[in-house]
Amino acid sequence: MTRIILERMLLFVVPFALYGIYLLLMRMRPPQPSTQSTPWTMLFIAGLSLFALSFVIWGFTEGEPTTGRYVAPHVVNGKIVPGYVQPAEKPR
Repeated sequence: MTRIILERMLLFVVPFALYGIYLLLMRMRPPQPSTQSTPWTMLFIAGLSLFALSFVIWGFTEGEPTTGRYVAPHVVNGKIVPGYVQPAEKPR
């Protein structure tokens, strides 16, 4: 679960990191007068969009199958057996 959260946070930070790299590259050029402000709002929206898109993609590609029968957690011989989805039987 931690890995999934870290991946989502990384996707949110990517636009800011790219902007930082852009600023570093621009320092190598001779300075030019500019009236542009920092695009924090667009960077935030881009990061948030990547974050949300990652959940949509994850839902389509990594989800559990929706067929089958759920078996709730139970105790067998004093040991707890976690819940699981029993695959559906194939029609004959």
